[in-house]
Formats: sequence, C-alpha cells, structure tokens
Amino acid sequence: MADTTGPGQQHGAVSPGTVRAGVAAAKLLDQPVALLLVVGGFLALSTIIAKAAPGLGWHPLALLQWAILGGAAGLFALSRMSGRKVVRTGDPVDRRQLAIYLGFSGLLFVVPNMIAVVAASKVGAGFVSLSYAFPLVLTYAFAVLLRLERLQLMRGAGVLAGLGGAVLLAGSGSKLSLEASWWSLFALTIPVFLAVGNIYRTLKWPKGVGPVDLAVGMMAVGFVGLAAFNAAMGTPVAPASWTTGAAALLAAQIAIFTLQYGLYFRLQQTAGPVYLSQIGSVAAVTGLGLGYLVFAEVPDLARLAAVASVGVGIVLVTLGRPRTL
Repeated sequence: MADTTGPGQQHGAVSPGTVRAGVAAAKLLDQPVALLLVVGGFLALSTIIAKAAPGLGWHPLALLQWAILGGAAGLFALSRMSGRKVVRTGDPVDRRQLAIYLGFSGLLFVVPNMIAVVAASKVGAGFVSLSYAFPLVLTYAFAVLLRLERLQLMRGAGVLAGLGGAVLLAGSGSKLSLEASWWSLFALTIPVFLAVGNIYRTLKWPKGVGPVDLAVGMMAVGFVGLAAFNAAMGTPVAPASWTTGAAALLAAQIAIFTLQYGLYFRLQQTAGPVYLSQIGSVAAVTGLGLGYLVFAEVPDLARLAAVASVGVGIVLVTLGRPRTL
C-alpha cells in the first residue's frame, strides 16, 4: 500500500492517526465483501440521483453524460495522486485487443445506465433498483450456456426463481401508465446488459492492463457514445438554470462514479463475475429503502413478492458450488 503523502510533502503535515486510518480504510476496500457493499450502495445512490435530476432542471441523459466524463477524469487524477503504481502483469499490451475491449465495455456500460436514468423518472427509483437484483442469476445462466460452468440443480433452481421474480416485477409495471409500462419493460433489460458485461469483461480482460486504466477507458468510451447520442437527439446538455441544487447534483454523481467504477473493476478482478453480480442485490435492497425514504415510493405486493423470489434465487445460486470462470 502506497504512502498517503505525496513526494513533496513532509510526513509531519499529517498526523500518524490520520495515516493509520487511511491505510486501514484502503485495506478494508481490498476485501471483496467491503467492495461489494460500497459499489452496490453507490449503484443505488446513482438511481436516486437520476430520479431527482428532472426536478433540478437536468435532463437525466445530460447529467449522466457529464457525470461519466467527470468520473473518468476524477478516477484518473485520483489514481495518479494516490501514489499507487498501475498494476502490470509484465505481458505486452495488445492495443487492438484493448481498443476492442474498451469499445464493447463502454457500450455495455453506457446503455444500461442510459436506460436506468431515464426509467427512474418514469417508473420510480425503487423499480429500477430492483432490476439490478437479476444479474447474479443471469450471469450464472450465461456461464452455463457458454459452458463456462456446469449446470447444477441448486443453481439452476435459483435461476428459475430469479426469472420468476422478473415476471412478478414486470407484472407490477402493468399498473402504470402506458408510457411508464414501456419503460418498466426497458428497465428489465438492464440486468441482461450487466450480466453480459460481467462475462465479457472477465473473459476478454486485456493482458498487461490494470483495473483503474480499464475503468477510465470504459468511461471515456461511454462518454463519447452518449455525447454523440445526445447531440443526435437534440438533448439539452445543460440544466435549465445553474442553481446550487443542479450543481450539487452533478458534483455528487461525479464523486459517486469516480469511486464506484474504480472499485467495480477491482472487485471484478479479485472476485470474478458471479460474485461481482451480487452488487445488484445490494443495490436492490438499498435502492428500495432509499426510494421509500426520499421519494415515498411504497412497494406494492407484486414488488415485495419479486424481492422474495429474487432473494431465493440469489441464495440458491450462491450456495451452489461455483467453478472458477
């Protein structure tokens, strides 16, 4: 672990207690469970911010665009200022493979985020957060289809339970307006993109490149793609007025993305795609609670049943003996 002081700073400027606390926090964030809770919590917070965006003058896609750019820049600067060396394996970097990887990773990153931020304002932050609970069972299902894992009875039953939860969640969207009902179906494509991304990033991880560089590159590609989409659609890329609330919302989302995606790739590198997929479970529970506390979104019986069904699926998939991907 690198020292917390920069090369030009004297150690006396920072108290030993502060240094020890920083080192302890960094070590904690090297633990998969801690990473899981932090990244899942940030994922839920992003959904809450997305729903709040229109009320503060932001188009959700414009806020997402600048938050991605700011997050990429913030993560790059933070990684360089921290004094930590970029992780290298000693293998030569295949630039063509890296470019392809970042292109696909950026697409699989930005599309579900675009759906999530728009859907949150249409169907509620709680609904969108619940959709994040499904990538775990879908990641396992894709791993079986690609013959990366063998089908096991317990884990197969978990996939079926998770799909049952998806049906229940989709049914709860039928009570919404016609436009919102369509957005509820779009929201249910989010876990598909996330599960495919989990598998792809693990299988195609470029040799010789560390997680922070991949996170920054993925976000940069996502920004370019989203900026082009917003320009083509004529999306207003600035808030209606630069109020304190609008600026604070952007700053908060940038801070979340800066930390979330650096830790996201670190979690994937250390724990693998199936374990990584559990961030959706954390996001679902956290987002449902925040949706109630912040926006008074009371989940109906169908959504509660969906939570129970997905919970059973997650337990069964987790308890089944996994094979290394």
